[in-house]
Amino acid sequence: TVDEHYGDPATTSVRYECDFALEKPCTDVIVVGKAVAPNGQRVKKLAVRLEVQGRGKDLIVYGERHFTTTLGMESISDPIAFTEMPITFDRAWGGQDDSRGPDRVVVEPRNLLGVGFHPHRRRIAGLPVPNIESLGRAISSPRGPYEPVGFGCIGRTAQPRLALAGTYDERWRDERAPYLPADFDTHYFQCAPLDQQFPHFRGGENICCVHMAEQTVVNYVIPRLDVPVRFRFRDADVVRTAVLDTITVEPHLSRTMLVWRASVPLRKKWVALQEVLVGNQPTCTTNKPIGYRHDKPVFAGLAEAIGWLRERRGGRS
Repeated sequence: TVDEHYGDPATTSVRYECDFALEKPCTDVIVVGKAVAPNGQRVKKLAVRLEVQGRGKDLIVYGERHFTTTLGMESISDPIAFTEMPITFDRAWGGQDDSRGPDRVVVEPRNLLGVGFHPHRRRIAGLPVPNIESLGRAISSPRGPYEPVGFGCIGRTAQPRLALAGTYDERWRDERAPYLPADFDTHYFQCAPLDQQFPHFRGGENICCVHMAEQTVVNYVIPRLDVPVRFRFRDADVVRTAVLDTITVEPHLSRTMLVWRASVPLRKKWVALQEVLVGNQPTCTTNKPIGYRHDKPVFAGLAEAIGWLRERRGGRS
C-alpha cells in the first residue's frame, strides 16, 4: 500500500513501489537485485546485463571508490574488491551539492538520492564515487554531467517522471482538487527506467539477467495467463481482462512478481459496486455451495449466497 525503500526513505531508493495506480500504458520490468561475482571470487568491477526480448542493457558495477586530489588534480581511487554489490539508484550518479550554503543547494533532478554530484564543491577528496556506471560512459569528475543508471524503480520526484505528474496550481485547487490535474499523464505511473518499459506483455516474453545471482545467467519466460476480472454492480456485471503491467525480478532469490491490473469507472454511488471476482468463476445454476472451507459454505458469487440464505429462511430476505 506504500512504497518500500531499501532503508531510510530520505536516503535510499525504492525497492518496491506501491500497487496503487490507475493504469500503466506499458509494462514495467524492474530488477531488485545485486551484482554477484562468479564463483564467489572478489572482483573490483563487474559487468551486469539485463536483456528483455532481445533488448540489452549493460552496466558496470564497481567496488567502493572515492574522489582524490593530488597537486590540485582530481582523480578516483582504486576500487575495493567485492563479491556482491547492490544495484540501487542511491549508488548511482546523483545527489545534491550544498557547498554554497542552504539557500543555494543544487540537485541532480534525475536522481536526488545518488552520489558523486558536486558541480560547485571545491574540496572533494574522500567523497564517494558512484558504484554503478553505464557501459562506455565512465565517471571521472564530480562536475558531470552523467546519466543516473540502474535497473530499479525511478523515484516519484525524479525527472523525467515528475514532469508527467501535471500542474498543481491555483486553477487546479479551485476547479479540480482533489482530482488529478487535466494535464496528468498516466505514464507517470510507470516506475521503470524508460529503457525498461515495453508494450504490454501477453506472455511468452523472455528476460535474462547476467551476473546477478550465484548462477551466472538467470532466464525467465513470462507465463501466458488470461485473468478476467468481474466487477459486480447492483444492476449489471462489467468484465475486464486484466493487463500484465509490472514485472519485478529478483534473480538472486530465484523469484519474480507479476502484477495484472484492471479497472472500471465507479458509479455516482460507489456502494453500487458489490464485489469484485478475479479469475474464471465456477459455473453454478443453483444456490447450493460449490464447496466448504473451515466448515463454512463457499459460493460462486454473492447472488448464490443470498439465494441460499433465502432458501434456508423459507424465502424471507
